[in-house]
Amino acid sequence: MTDILILLGTAAVALSIVLLVVALARTEPPRGAAVAAVAGIAAIVAAAWMDPTPFQIHDLGLAWQRLLQGDIRA
Repeated sequence: MTDILILLGTAAVALSIVLLVVALARTEPPRGAAVAAVAGIAAIVAAAWMDPTPFQIHDLGLAWQRLLQGDIRA
């Protein structure tokens, strides 16, 4: 479960950056970017709360591999 939360959180934060650039290019308030950023950070915090071992960048690749192999931790 923590693998899924890490991957979803990271994807949501990355999406929020894209949404921010698009909103600023259109001179609109970046509400969608803020929602995506908060949701992504909340998912990452939830994953950190569930698994207290520190996260590293290398964990993203390992989580992706476990997801593709079907070995997701519960």
